[in-house]
Amino acid sequence: MASSPEQNENHCSAINSSIPLTPGSLPTLTLSGKIRVTVTFFLFLLSTIFNTSFLLKLQNWTQRKENRKKLSRMKVLLKHLTLANLLETLIVMPLDGMWNITVQWYAGELLCKVLSYLKLFSMYAPAFMMVVISLDRSLAITRPLAVKSNSKLGQFMIGLAWLLSSIFAGPQLYIFGMIHLVDDSGQTEGFSQCVTHCSFPQWWHQAFYNFFTFSCLFIIPLLIMVICNAKIIFTLTNVLHQDPHKLQLNQSKNNIPRARLRTLKMTVAFATSFTVCWTPYYVLGIWYWFDPDMVNRVSDPVNHFFFLFAFLNPCFDPLIYGYFSL
Repeated sequence: MASSPEQNENHCSAINSSIPLTPGSLPTLTLSGKIRVTVTFFLFLLSTIFNTSFLLKLQNWTQRKENRKKLSRMKVLLKHLTLANLLETLIVMPLDGMWNITVQWYAGELLCKVLSYLKLFSMYAPAFMMVVISLDRSLAITRPLAVKSNSKLGQFMIGLAWLLSSIFAGPQLYIFGMIHLVDDSGQTEGFSQCVTHCSFPQWWHQAFYNFFTFSCLFIIPLLIMVICNAKIIFTLTNVLHQDPHKLQLNQSKNNIPRARLRTLKMTVAFATSFTVCWTPYYVLGIWYWFDPDMVNRVSDPVNHFFFLFAFLNPCFDPLIYGYFSL
C-alpha cells in the first residue's frame, strides 16, 4: 500500500514485531509515488541550477579586486545559506527520489547510517543558517555599533551553525540500521529497509528524540526568526516616530539605510518562505507521530504533496536573493 520511505518504516516496524506479512502486502511504487519521484527530480534540477548559479555569481563578484574589501557580512551569510541549500538539494532530494523508486533499502548498513546522518545534517544547516541571518539583521538594526566593533561575530555564528548541525545529526549514526523480512521458518524474504526500529529502549526515548529534532529543525528557528523580525520592526517604528527623515531613502547620499531595509525585507521573505514550505511537512509529521494510523486515512497524493512542499524552500531562496539584488 505504502510508497514512501516514511510509510515503509511503519511496515518494517510491523515486520520486526512478528506481525504476519506476505510478499504481496509489501509496499510498492504506486502512481502517486511515481508522480512524487518525477516532481522531486524536477525540483532537484531547479534547486541545483538556481543555487549553483547564485553561488557562481557571488564568487565572481568577490573575485573582482574592487569588491574584495567591500564584501559585506550579508553576502557571506548568503553564501553559507546557499551552500546549505545546495547540500540539502544534493542529498535529501536524490535520496528521497531513489528511495521511493526502490521502495526498500539496497545500499547496505553503512550507507544506511551515513546517508541518514547526512540527510538530517543537510536539513539542520539551512534552518540554523536562517537563524544566523535573522540574528545578524536584528543586531545590525538594533545594535549597529556593537556589530561594527565585533567584526568576527558573524563568522562565529556561521561556524556555530555548521558545528551544531553536525553534532545534532550525530545520533542518526546510532539509531538507524538495516532490518530484513523473514518468514516463519526464519528465511529472508528479500525485503530490507533502513529504519530506527528497536534503537530506543523505551517508547518515550523515541518520542523525546523526535520532539527534540522537530524543535531544532522548525519550532526554535521559527521562534527566533519571529522574535528577531519583530524587534527590527519595533526599532524601525520607534525611529520613524521620533524622526521620519532618518528613514527617507529617496535622493539620499547615504545608501546604508536603503541597503539595510532591503536586506530586512529579504530576511522577512526568507522567514516567510521557510514557514510556508516547511509547515505542511511538519504538520504531517506531527500527525503521524501522535496517530500512526493516519497513513491509512490520508490519501497517497495528499501525503506526497505535503512532503514535496518542503522541497520548494531551497528553490525559492535563490529567487528571493535575485529579486532583492536587482
